[in-house]
Amino acid sequence: MKPLVLPPNQFHRFYRGGARIDSLRGVAAGADGRPEDWIGSTATSFGHESEGLSRLEDGRVLRDLIRNDPEPFLGPDHTTRWGAEPGLLVKLLDAGERLPVHFHPGRPFARQHLGLNFGKTEAWIILEAEPDAAVHVGMREPIDMETVRGWAERQDAEEMLAALNRLPVQSGDAVLVPAGTLHAIGAGILLLELQEPTDLSVLVEWKHFGVEDGSENLGLGWEVALSALDFGVADTSELLKQSAADAHAPVELLLPDASAPYFRAERLRPALGPVETEPSFAVIVVQAGNGRLRTAHGDVLDLHRGNTALVPHAAGPTTFEGRVDVIRCLPAQDTTEEGAW
Repeated sequence: MKPLVLPPNQFHRFYRGGARIDSLRGVAAGADGRPEDWIGSTATSFGHESEGLSRLEDGRVLRDLIRNDPEPFLGPDHTTRWGAEPGLLVKLLDAGERLPVHFHPGRPFARQHLGLNFGKTEAWIILEAEPDAAVHVGMREPIDMETVRGWAERQDAEEMLAALNRLPVQSGDAVLVPAGTLHAIGAGILLLELQEPTDLSVLVEWKHFGVEDGSENLGLGWEVALSALDFGVADTSELLKQSAADAHAPVELLLPDASAPYFRAERLRPALGPVETEPSFAVIVVQAGNGRLRTAHGDVLDLHRGNTALVPHAAGPTTFEGRVDVIRCLPAQDTTEEGAW
């Protein structure tokens, strides 16, 4: 099975953005309000039956192809453990404005209240950031339910942000956001997001963004939805991995160690040395340059800035060539124990 090109998959969301994604992909700027591009997606947006699903160049739906014959895509070990679910959703996200203060439920909550196997732990790899750009992640001090209920009622964004850790970010930094962690992405950032394959968000800040239809608390009511929040202090030293300005290895691991039970990401720079990768379901995003991907079966995929593709397990070992900067996104290893979130 050969690598599969993944066309753009942007659609309307409730916040501004999209121009930086268009620029990365080298296409004409489209309408504002398309701030996410779901890559290799087998998940749908909350409350929708098909929105968010990736299609191949010939129009076929990726989720259907994997469900019909999962092993060539995912590999025998992954399929034995997880079935026909990749367990990974990759996104390009362009924050044309600051995103709302919100959090995502974890797996135990999702199983109990929503009948889903996955929550939404996520990680961000910063691709571009304006000067003084920052993200807000996790509580600076412990809080209680009464405080958060007050935030949701008063909609005082400044009060919410003041309670969170402000983390300045630059290109190459990575941030892990465990499920249950209150957070907000600042304006002026283009990032690559790896996450569990759901679209579950609880918007503590909702009014400014016009989300007032019940989806702000997943249709569960505030008492239930807020029970998924982590009220404790966040240890940002475990969540932020800053870029290594002097990194010259052909393969660089990008994410904080605690992300391993959920997903993995590595930067490939074949111009710095040979890059050969093991068989795996992988989503690749070309951040810069030009090059090629070769499979053990003789298939060749040309790579240039803005390309996105899926490499199925059955493609076998792959080799990357050229002066190209590729981010390779992977599910958790099949032998990894399930994470705590």
